[in-house]
Amino acid sequence: MPSPLREKNEIKIFILFLLDKIGYPLDYNTIGSIVVQDGIVRFFDFADAFYELVDAGHVVRAENDGEQLPLHAGSESDEKYIITDTGREVAHVLGENLMVTVREQGTRSALRHLSLQSLGAAVDQNYESLGDGYLYHCSIKDKNGDVLAVDLRVDDRRMLERIQQNFADKPEIIYRGILALLSGDVNYIFE
Repeated sequence: MPSPLREKNEIKIFILFLLDKIGYPLDYNTIGSIVVQDGIVRFFDFADAFYELVDAGHVVRAENDGEQLPLHAGSESDEKYIITDTGREVAHVLGENLMVTVREQGTRSALRHLSLQSLGAAVDQNYESLGDGYLYHCSIKDKNGDVLAVDLRVDDRRMLERIQQNFADKPEIIYRGILALLSGDVNYIFE
């Protein structure tokens, strides 16, 4: 595990990096949970840095449709926050200065908290007969297009049915597994 971040600016960059990776509004408690869960940032350091990001306009309160609104005193704890364009620019420019292990662990932490449903993703699958087998297609799409699209030749009807059932039951696990295998982080599958 990476050592904890101690410098406030590094913590702010880490928070912005994660919010940029996530890409949609989250409530304060969820953001805090993602940031501190692996011990990279201590909770009190997170809270202090987060509200400085809000004060600086890098993070703002968001409405349900993701529209950015100015934060005002007395906001409810269930209100959601989103990174601003300025915050995103800071994350892109300075996020590369974070240690690779911190970025990778933070990304894994964020992915553990994300669900396809919360991303507004739709799961689809179908197949077509191919002579002595089937061509199976499964996909996950969000508002920006394909998150995952896989075509797979399957020779056996029973195997096709099992694949269809597994994808219908566990699309998030399959997505994470494919991502872990392609990124070379096979241990992530079992976390």
